[in-house]
Parts: sequence; structure tokens; C-alpha cells
Amino acid sequence: DPEPERTLRKLLKAARLAKEITQEVTLTERMGDDNPPPPRRTMGDYCRRTARIRFL
Repeated sequence: DPEPERTLRKLLKAARLAKEITQEVTLTERMGDDNPPPPRRTMGDYCRRTARIRFL
């Protein structure tokens, strides 16, 4: 190879980019699993909360 330094830089850059891509993929997979949507509130939930406060 006439320019080994250039080849080495290209290989290192490709490895770094591949590592960044895999880290991004794992982060997006984790984000979806860790934060499920909160339970949907109904009018009954609000009434129960205010009823407790009223009778204290």
C-alpha cells in the first residue's frame, strides 16, 4: 500500500462510525422499553383524589 497512514485513518473512521451507529440503535431500543406510557386518567381518578381532600 503506497499510503498506509491514509488507509489506517479510513479504517479507524469506519470503525468509529460503526460503533456510533450501534450505540445509537441500542439507545433508541432502550428508550422505548424503559418509559411505557402513563396509564390513561379517567374522571373517576380525578373525583377520587378530590374526594379524599374534601373529607380530611
